[in-house]
Amino acid sequence: MGKVSSLLSNQAFYIVSVYSMIMTLMVGVMLGLVVWSSRISSQRGIIEMPESHYDYIIVGGGTAGCVLAARLSANPYHSVLLVEAGEYFNWLSSVPLVTPMLQGSAHDWAYHTKSQVHSSWGLNNQSSACPRGRGLGGTGQMNYMLHYTGSEEDFSRWEDSGATGWGLRQLQPYVSKMLGTEYQCIAKQPYCLNSYQILLMSAAGLHTTSLHQKSQNNCKRVKAQPRMHISHVDVGNSVLGKAFIDAGNELAMAFKGLSFSTVQSTVYKGQRWSSLDGYLRPTLGQHNLKVLLNTRVTKVVFDNARVVQGVELRMSGDLSTKFVRSRKEVVLSAGAINTPHILLQSGVGPQAHLHKYGIPVVSDLNVGFNLHDHLNMPLYVSLETPVSVTINKVQQVHQFWDYMIHGKGLLASSGLVGVGTAETDLGLLLFGFGSTDEKIFRDIANYKQETFHALFPFSHNKTQEGFVLLASCLLPSSRGIVTLNDADPSNEPVIDPQYLQHPHDIACMIRAVKLAISLSSSQPFQHLGAKLHLPQLEECQHLEVDPQNQSYLECIIRTAAITGYHPGGTCKMGSPHDKTTVVDPQLRVRGLHGLRVMDASVMPTPVSGHPNSILIAMADRTADLILRH
Repeated sequence: MGKVSSLLSNQAFYIVSVYSMIMTLMVGVMLGLVVWSSRISSQRGIIEMPESHYDYIIVGGGTAGCVLAARLSANPYHSVLLVEAGEYFNWLSSVPLVTPMLQGSAHDWAYHTKSQVHSSWGLNNQSSACPRGRGLGGTGQMNYMLHYTGSEEDFSRWEDSGATGWGLRQLQPYVSKMLGTEYQCIAKQPYCLNSYQILLMSAAGLHTTSLHQKSQNNCKRVKAQPRMHISHVDVGNSVLGKAFIDAGNELAMAFKGLSFSTVQSTVYKGQRWSSLDGYLRPTLGQHNLKVLLNTRVTKVVFDNARVVQGVELRMSGDLSTKFVRSRKEVVLSAGAINTPHILLQSGVGPQAHLHKYGIPVVSDLNVGFNLHDHLNMPLYVSLETPVSVTINKVQQVHQFWDYMIHGKGLLASSGLVGVGTAETDLGLLLFGFGSTDEKIFRDIANYKQETFHALFPFSHNKTQEGFVLLASCLLPSSRGIVTLNDADPSNEPVIDPQYLQHPHDIACMIRAVKLAISLSSSQPFQHLGAKLHLPQLEECQHLEVDPQNQSYLECIIRTAAITGYHPGGTCKMGSPHDKTTVVDPQLRVRGLHGLRVMDASVMPTPVSGHPNSILIAMADRTADLILRH
């Protein structure tokens, strides 16, 4: 009887397991079909072969490129070509929780940095991963979807450095427009300007005082259709979120300028919402907008007067190049790594560096310098309360159904719960993962196996509860460089961020780690059974593991801190009289005609948070600068 019972039990277990597997597979297939069906209409406007010329050529279909293409093509008399090296991202990019799975895939340029001297000791070859999105939507299709629109101080620093016209006052109208708050006239008097137009005129230096007084009486604030949809973690439904806010209140007296909140994300109805969705997709199919995928721009072509003539393209599977002429402008929006790479291949950059590879010099500019990025130091905290994301929970069938039917559940979130800042330059992120897939997370960070195990001691336990605190210096002083590896445009550039080279940065990172340690030991988290696990790293074994030991904290930061995924600054914006800049405040490449840059490479200094939404607002304003010109 016992054998029969055991047999029946085994059969039941087998049937349940097979049923669960089949249901999971079905839900996954159905989810893919639903998401992909929403993309079918996007095939409109995709071309196989370009025409001989266009008014505007935009290089790079990422966060900024999608905005520029949509805005410039709004005028039906402008022909616009958007060139993207990748193709459409697969349906996984729409599911927020599986974001990490896209890193290292065909949708990622999968760059790695040069071996670092002052950091990355616990990474393979002392080299940091540098993932960049390769496909329509760019890195906006594989980032963690954090929404942040910058502080006034961020943009004041830009203006102080010579990037005039890029203050908060000038960018705010575009942020409002992005979020769906605009002004419309309620009467049709010829003098009636809406506030959005007034701010644009003011930004251009035009006198609007009398018009403003009249328009106030004839215009009203309305909620327009938002370009970007923003969701937030509800404190009422998140135990971790509430603990994070309460802990911030507890620490407010100990840290100056402390500000904690739950995360805001560019997620809509459980799916990623990028500038591809909010800007480009609604315009695809317009007769004057064409998109060329799987095509790499190898160089920008100039005449003897340094006027842009167009670009050379290399389409996938074709070793030959094709020239496409621009009648008005070329705009580089290929990102902080690829934009300087294209410029250098085009003969725009440091003269000595170009001579080294036999590239004719068009303009001797500081291209590739000023590379800045955020670093994150992960600290794992285990919990005794079941409030976090675990592998075991994610694999439950009802999670797939909840996501499929309602767009809710664990799959509808990136896993980020809280964001905090203190003392203007310290940053914290709370990542609500108690257990993770070692293979995925170790590989995307390029950690050595022993480093990963020291940082995440329960990575083998699929039911482990906990979270990760990411401590960051928001305003690092270290600056790196992007250079050529050789004269072949198909080869990767050399990326050397020189993390933690400046003494300020390690001191700042230590303060950020101490903030994270204080947070983990606060009463709200202690009530959840929080226990911080400081790593015992091989590189730091000669030092006492003690949160008060400055030398130990410095060692673990230099060993295990990883990229914050925010490279920028390699085509620095500023005064045309500043020899360290590449573009002027109109984003025109200095000394050249018909060429602009609009992506994170123009940011003179880092912003104190995630730059994605800021880049969208910047691209929208850049479109107005181009159209006004």
